[in-house]
Amino acid sequence: MSISFRNRCPSRCSQRGFTLVEVLVALVIFGVIAASVLKTLQDSVRQQAALEERLTANWVAQQALAEIRLRTDWPPQGKKTEKVLLGDREWQVTAEVKSTNEPKMRHIIVQVGRPEAESPILTIDSWMAQSLGSGSGGGRS
Repeated sequence: MSISFRNRCPSRCSQRGFTLVEVLVALVIFGVIAASVLKTLQDSVRQQAALEERLTANWVAQQALAEIRLRTDWPPQGKKTEKVLLGDREWQVTAEVKSTNEPKMRHIIVQVGRPEAESPILTIDSWMAQSLGSGSGGGRS
């Protein structure tokens, strides 16, 4: 004595598939997930671009600092601003040499930024000691 499934189930049991409400709920869930993935991807791309810009600015600052150290044994005090082209971008480099409490030391501040920006992207502080062979007047002849 076997009872068939078809005999026990009303006509609704023979219908298969999702209801409209189930489909709409699934679409909403998919939309929320897709929006959050897109937001995360945009943040990642923006952060990558900022890191690349800071890295390039660091190269520019290190190059400017090396030039100051190589140009003279004892850099004169003052501030100098110039524009440098690196990485298909123009950078504004400001180098300032200051005196310190120690008479044989100089404080060098290098700031790098985009020419149109209000504030620098990167600032490097460095110190330089007067070499033993140079006089107090400073510089090579």
